[in-house]
Amino acid sequence: MPSTAPTFNRVASTAVESTAAQILERCLLADGSLFTPDQQVWTRQHLAQLHHAYVDAPDVSTGKFADKLAGQLSDVSDAARQLFAEIYALNVLPLVNFKQTTKVGYIQGVLDGMQSPVPIPPAVVDAFSGGVFHGGQASSQRGWAQLSFLVDFVDYFKSQVVSVQQMAADDPAVMKRLVFDSPGHREPAQRQALLYLFHPQYYLPIVNINQKRLLRSALADEYLPDGITDDVDADLYEIDTRVRAQQGGPVDYYVGEWSAKWRKPKHATAASDDGTEPSTSSAIDDDDTVDDADYDGTETPTARPYSVADIIEDGAFHSRDRLQQILKRWEGKKNLVLQGAPGTGKTWLAKRLAYALIGSESPGAVRSLQFHPNSSYEDLVRGWRPSATKGGDGQLVLTDGPLLQHAEQARKQPDIPHVIVIEEVNRGNPAQVFGEMLTLIEGTKRSPKDALVLSYPRTVEEQYHLPDNLYIVATMNIADRSLALVDFALRRRFCFETLEPAFTAAWSALVTKRLPNNPELVDVIRTKVETLNTQIRTDPALGPAFQIGHSYLTPADAEADGRGWFAGVVESEIAPLLAEYWFDYPDTATDAVAAMLQ
Repeated sequence: MPSTAPTFNRVASTAVESTAAQILERCLLADGSLFTPDQQVWTRQHLAQLHHAYVDAPDVSTGKFADKLAGQLSDVSDAARQLFAEIYALNVLPLVNFKQTTKVGYIQGVLDGMQSPVPIPPAVVDAFSGGVFHGGQASSQRGWAQLSFLVDFVDYFKSQVVSVQQMAADDPAVMKRLVFDSPGHREPAQRQALLYLFHPQYYLPIVNINQKRLLRSALADEYLPDGITDDVDADLYEIDTRVRAQQGGPVDYYVGEWSAKWRKPKHATAASDDGTEPSTSSAIDDDDTVDDADYDGTETPTARPYSVADIIEDGAFHSRDRLQQILKRWEGKKNLVLQGAPGTGKTWLAKRLAYALIGSESPGAVRSLQFHPNSSYEDLVRGWRPSATKGGDGQLVLTDGPLLQHAEQARKQPDIPHVIVIEEVNRGNPAQVFGEMLTLIEGTKRSPKDALVLSYPRTVEEQYHLPDNLYIVATMNIADRSLALVDFALRRRFCFETLEPAFTAAWSALVTKRLPNNPELVDVIRTKVETLNTQIRTDPALGPAFQIGHSYLTPADAEADGRGWFAGVVESEIAPLLAEYWFDYPDTATDAVAAMLQ
């Protein structure tokens, strides 16, 4: 039930919590409706329609989310569409970073597609007028995924027996278990939001887990006489209960003296869920997060989505289904290797897959690095580096490598996936370079209980684990026999996707456009390279890994002399490669080049 006093002394919380309580009672526990209470809208039959139309069939085309959503919901019943609108209302209800008119516009846009639209009740419109917390980056970049998760969560909640549903409504701990056990996208901010909305008297309206830990760490000495536990929400409830009793009512922890108590300068730390003080793995620079204290009243602009369709529009020649399959497997495993013959677009595709995983083109969330024979653990993870002092003297400084640097950035922004792109992962010695990270990168070991001591710990107590929202995509050339074999331990922790040469219709269309004076040459090129690749594939000493990829034969810009361009590629790029392939059979290489040029 809603609190008797405004949460955090924020007046808007009363209407928000009242609306959320109606959703819990009418919609989750029953099958009713927020907009039309006398109708059965929140049913599993209607959820099944949304699952089929939205969750199981993500629209990976380009365009605005509202336009794509209209297409996805075009064939669902009016009741299912109304259900989606009410779930959408739950999604935007508590946010301060969307204006009332924007919230209403989102919901009305869904309702307008009904054959018999229903109005948004005035009380819900009024509840949209304010908010309780800032939704952070996820609210603008991953709204599509949050809605997908909410459909999954509602269906999961309704799949429970009635007694468990009622226990969740009565017991904050049971609700938390259901929220975090629910299938669907990670969406930690949305899951945290549900805890507050359905149990506002227990859970604080803070959706950034790092800020929860930081607040607890700052106030624990004064308000937790028995110390912290492994449950940050239970600890914050105890802290808030004592603070309210001391102050005679609720306080806003983001304002004035209360903000100063926990919004520390840079490099402040927060306690880990295992009850121990954190190492740098839990270090939080809360100035890098967005919360109500930073919010200036400006509406958060919705980020332009980036999807598989954008990869294809950028020039990918692989099919939409194939790219979607790769993305889905990567999302589940967290670590991906794109392997393939030379010229199959591994490097080109890696960063674009990263943007599609994130859901928007976010360069700051993607970091690239290159492995080489001299790559070391100190280069990737952490090691001693020379540094000059002000006096000109040299000293060694313990310095985090790009993996830890990007991991800490990901930890500060837990709602947004962050990606490390590793070029040519097998050009170094992966087992040596990764060290104990071979264990820590595993998708099932991204928690404090699986933390390990690093080879170069900063303190005696430091235990390190990678954040759950860090993903790795690596490229691997499987044709170069001089490269190191991949450790089986590394193979077990990555999913491997092989990119084949893609001389497809999309390739033909692009090359035709870039060879405007020689359109007839495109079919000639395809026929010749397919003949060559057949010869390479069937050679017992070579095989599919040595085929010629499409990147070799895709002009970067328009070429006035297409035949001259093609001859130049064959002579300067393909011929040297074939000479390496058939080093012991130079006549074979010579004949193959001649066949390409004739």
